[in-house]
Amino acid sequence: MVVQPLLFGIGTAIPLVLGAAIGVSLSPPRRIVGALLAFASGALLTGLAFELFEPAFRIAGPVLGGAALFAGTGLYVAVKRRADAGEVPSGFPLLAAVVFDGTAENLTLGISILGGSTGGSLAVLVGIAANNFPEAVAGAEAMTRSGRSRPWTFAVWTASAVGLAAVVVFGYVAFSGVGETVLALVRAGGGGAVLASLAVEIMPDAYREGGPTVAFATAAGLLVTFLLV
Repeated sequence: MVVQPLLFGIGTAIPLVLGAAIGVSLSPPRRIVGALLAFASGALLTGLAFELFEPAFRIAGPVLGGAALFAGTGLYVAVKRRADAGEVPSGFPLLAAVVFDGTAENLTLGISILGGSTGGSLAVLVGIAANNFPEAVAGAEAMTRSGRSRPWTFAVWTASAVGLAAVVVFGYVAFSGVGETVLALVRAGGGGAVLASLAVEIMPDAYREGGPTVAFATAAGLLVTFLLV
């Protein structure tokens, strides 16, 4: 049954669509954007620790589990370097980051539903959704400010949201027949990619937008999702 991954996929898509709708029409305070990104950081830390990496550590051991974690981190860094090599118009870097990070995160979310706890997968979902909203707001706002029309900008972000929702279902279906050990290692690799996105994108953006006080929002995100696990 793909009902649960479909619902989780929709859960990641709605914040992107809402964020884009706000971004093309309003200019929210930067501190609020930073606080939302920081909250997402704390939420994702809970999900990747307990739902993505812990099963690999327990099933495959620290060596294989750690290798999978670093492999996912390395893959993210390699692709990120290539993505940052070209110059693109304002707003497009955030869209590219959302699509790339979202593909890794949503694929991992779909895999986490397989054999994982509902609370743990929900923690990952909350973190992804909380991250998608402010990035869509900022990206859509930058696109319209650079001259793109509001309908075109909203359509691009909506199409990205639909595609990323489908990635969750794909991750669930594609890995549904994989053995327990392999699945755990794949989840650990996804956790490494999510951890890299936190270090490279989300946390720096949160600090830049909101200053050091966003640390409290990060702690709140961790606490809220820790209660879900």
